[in-house]
Amino acid sequence: MKITDQDKKIIKRIVLLFKPYAANVVMIILILMISSTLSMIFPLLNRHIMDNGLLVSDYNVVVKYTFLSFWIIIINQGLGLLETKYRVHLSNIIPYELSKRAFKHALKMKIQFFTDTNSNELMSNISMDVRNISRVADRGAFYLIIQVFKIIGGIVGLLIINWKLTILVVCIIPFRYLLVRYLSKKRRQLFEKLMEYYREYSAWYGDTIGGIKEIKLWCLERIKIGQFIRKQRNIINAEIKLSYLDKLNELSESILYHFISNTLYILGAWMIIFQKELSIGGLLAFITYSSYVTTPISSILNIGYSFSNVLPSARRLFNFLDMECEDDTVKGNNKHLDIDSIKGHIKFDNVCFSYKSDERTIKNISFEIKPGEKVAIIGLNGSGKTTLLNLLLRLYKPDSGAIYLDGIDINTINLKEYRSIISVVSQDLYLFNTTIKENITLSQSMDDVKIYKAAKESGALEFINNMPEKFQSKVGRNGSKLSGGEKQKIAVARAFARDSKILVLDEATSNYDVESESYVNELLSKNSWDKTVLVVTHKPAILKKMDKVIILDKGEIIDSGSYEHLYKSSHFFRDLLNKDDSKKNVI
Repeated sequence: MKITDQDKKIIKRIVLLFKPYAANVVMIILILMISSTLSMIFPLLNRHIMDNGLLVSDYNVVVKYTFLSFWIIIINQGLGLLETKYRVHLSNIIPYELSKRAFKHALKMKIQFFTDTNSNELMSNISMDVRNISRVADRGAFYLIIQVFKIIGGIVGLLIINWKLTILVVCIIPFRYLLVRYLSKKRRQLFEKLMEYYREYSAWYGDTIGGIKEIKLWCLERIKIGQFIRKQRNIINAEIKLSYLDKLNELSESILYHFISNTLYILGAWMIIFQKELSIGGLLAFITYSSYVTTPISSILNIGYSFSNVLPSARRLFNFLDMECEDDTVKGNNKHLDIDSIKGHIKFDNVCFSYKSDERTIKNISFEIKPGEKVAIIGLNGSGKTTLLNLLLRLYKPDSGAIYLDGIDINTINLKEYRSIISVVSQDLYLFNTTIKENITLSQSMDDVKIYKAAKESGALEFINNMPEKFQSKVGRNGSKLSGGEKQKIAVARAFARDSKILVLDEATSNYDVESESYVNELLSKNSWDKTVLVVTHKPAILKKMDKVIILDKGEIIDSGSYEHLYKSSHFFRDLLNKDDSKKNVI
């Protein structure tokens, strides 16, 4: 099978996976070479036992060479145990390192990637690709490395015994090569189809389970079962065809081996009986050596066949690992912040952004938030409020314009340090399937006094104290054991506990009860609270506490000012508040 330049690059990257473990690889190869060399002696020993022992009734020769064979077996088994020690470590560490690399890369991917990619599909792809690539570190792969050495030893053994029969063995090789080449090409094509079927199935499955509520409400069970059957049928058919190909390859190798053996028996018998060129022991040794040649040659020719699923998986995984990360969006984004000196001055300067090239979501946005200032953003659905926050949080990058923090372009700041100074409570909050305490601290070191204070300030303390295990109570997957309001309070407590200089709240109290919301509102409006606060909300109780309200419409700022000023001067602002009071879908 022809290897393209792209395949060569992929193979090189696969080989580089072994670089940190070069010592292990060298030890494994060295042990296998010694073991193979010792194995080469067995046919010659058996020849002596047959010709110089059994056939001439020399008991001492039989005993001598039998014991020698036994000790070689003992040594070989010891080498096999040592080889297993090194190889098992390698065969486990390679998939671990690949999985870790893929996981770390996934955490750095742009948010748009996860918007476009189903999590089940991603997990399934990575799992399959890592499993397939890891085959290069299994036992069979290392034996392939020493097959050439074994072939040379086998051919030398054949020539020592009889050069004429050696020619016969060598002449069979081209036939095996042509068949393996054909089967390898077919298998690779089939496996690429199978990968696509699995990708489609994983994406469909994740989407189906994610929409389980709609499936139940709209009675779509039969339709979904039909879709399941169709998608599984494609996978099963491809798997069956792959199994048939594997069996065909196995049968061809077996038939070839038996054909050579039977032919050698017939020709060898002729040479023993009629030509007296060969001994019985020599014939048996020759047949053994022929297997040392044909089996390794089959293994080498089978490299393309046996590993035809490695290259497609490696290509897909490496393509994923090569995708641009958040850290790669701007070269030189390594300016370090002195966190203690951050003032929290935010400035948007002619910022434009679009999800689609022909449709602007944010248009020439410019505004300024002074240190310690509390600013609210209000607007209709689709006006760009959440997009504006995502740009500030560097989940997306502006198409043009810039956002500044204390006069520094945020896209030039070290990303991890930048996000560490911002606490966020978003609309689509997520709670991990662990305890309330761990959801507040997010596994960061934090004393109990700080956690208690954050829970109290967020309004979460009351319901936490009513939980069976208080702060150690499990919340379930994405807070499934909590109400919507309780989930939000945990998320707000998380933001307060972080105690960052900048606080971003995206409809953070939309599910709050009146008493808890009033408590948080009072906290936000305290003059002693020196945090810079940016809030997306439409609630008058919060808007009245803000220093400034910015009105967005269709991605543009149409007005800004205090609540009182806007209520008097902006008909659009009053309509927004009135529509909300009328329980219409405003924001």
